[in-house]
Amino acid sequence: MPIKRYIADKDTTITDAYKLDLTNRATDANMGASDSLEIFSIFGQANTSSLEKSRVLVSFPISDIIADRNNSKIPASGSVSFYFRLFNVKHPFSLPKDFKAIVAAVSKSWDEGYGLDMESYTDLGWSANNGGQGSTWTYATSGSTWQNLGGDFYSGSNQIFTCSFSDGTEDINLDVTPLVENWIGGNLPNYGFLVKLSGSFEDGTQSRSFYTKKFSARGSEFFYKKPSIEARWETVVLDDRNNFYASSSALNSSDNTMNLYFYNKVNGRLKNIVNNILPGIKFYSNSSLTEEITSSYKVITNPEIGVYKASVAVDTTASVLYDRWYNTSSLANYFSSSFDVLQRSGYDYNEEDEFIINISNLKNTYSPEETARFKIFVRAKDWQPTIYTVAYNTIENTIITDLYYKIFRLSDNYTVLDYSTGSLAYTKTSYDSNGNYFNLDMSIIEKNYVYGVKLARWDGLTLKEFSPTFKFKVE
Repeated sequence: MPIKRYIADKDTTITDAYKLDLTNRATDANMGASDSLEIFSIFGQANTSSLEKSRVLVSFPISDIIADRNNSKIPASGSVSFYFRLFNVKHPFSLPKDFKAIVAAVSKSWDEGYGLDMESYTDLGWSANNGGQGSTWTYATSGSTWQNLGGDFYSGSNQIFTCSFSDGTEDINLDVTPLVENWIGGNLPNYGFLVKLSGSFEDGTQSRSFYTKKFSARGSEFFYKKPSIEARWETVVLDDRNNFYASSSALNSSDNTMNLYFYNKVNGRLKNIVNNILPGIKFYSNSSLTEEITSSYKVITNPEIGVYKASVAVDTTASVLYDRWYNTSSLANYFSSSFDVLQRSGYDYNEEDEFIINISNLKNTYSPEETARFKIFVRAKDWQPTIYTVAYNTIENTIITDLYYKIFRLSDNYTVLDYSTGSLAYTKTSYDSNGNYFNLDMSIIEKNYVYGVKLARWDGLTLKEFSPTFKFKVE
């Protein structure tokens, strides 16, 4: 479950634009129930020096993020990134290009309201003397004005962010991790984000208009276009127990590093070792654990509750190794197992490996309440069974160490989750002794559509996509 979305719990547009009479400004207008949001600046419409502006307010249920972290549904601080997402809306009006906007933490409580009218501004919000409801350019809440017209916001480090638009059709996909972590930790009150044009793009100094940029609001009919905070993290398990290579002098330390995992389960549930002790690990060439083989380095980590990872390099000619996980103080044994050791070899030809690939446990339908595990079966295309006195034809599951997945809607090819091969590889598949796999939180998938899964191998330079498309539905 490498990604989780939190949809906005309120949003609105506030403006000081002129109404249709070009005399009265819409500073008392509210647009909290509209299905779109809008930022713009209009220069010289009413007279040669007039300036009109529109800004966006949007907030999120940070309490839900806190609850998910407390329940281990998202990782601890430092192991997860939070992205602010606003999605472009196509419209028939003019569209600004080559501009910048800022996203800042709002510093005052505000109300969403029920206004819809984004053209004539006839729906009223809070003001000194009308019966409206919801934030406006002047008022944040009933009886409480903004200290600065158009919304109050923080401007300190990690409280304000900038995003750029070249064509004007771009979405906002902004890493706001430091701010969200401050909200989670209670270091800053959560009043959401203010989105506006930046500096000279809004203040009229360029003597030109930037009209108009629209985004989908939380009332949008489009499931994937609603304002959201996306929690993204890399949870891949890279367990080389079934794909372990001895160190080679032809490779550097990174390429020689192999990973082994130990899962501390108690009554079927993962639990950390008492007192949060990190175990040690030793390797032996015999099952009686008397002939120890020294590894060049051993880094033990605790990436998840009850999960322990050893990153090691072992220079050995043994075909089988026995690993023992133990208490480094009492020497008590926690876990012992064994695994085959492969040796690196060179080739006198450069031929691309070919594979047959399948998702072996794919179901036709899934529930939006479940987190599904997709198990991937891979074998070499030219695999042949070994023939002894009797035929032994059990097909071994080949591991692809850099395998990624993509989820898309079949009806229109809309990409829900794309291949992510960068520093935050949240669509990289895990692997263990049973092969490659990935987990998918179905709550981020819109119901009643058929989706496709594509798989691709990353060779360090390009993605090489496998031809099969695996299909499923959420309902």
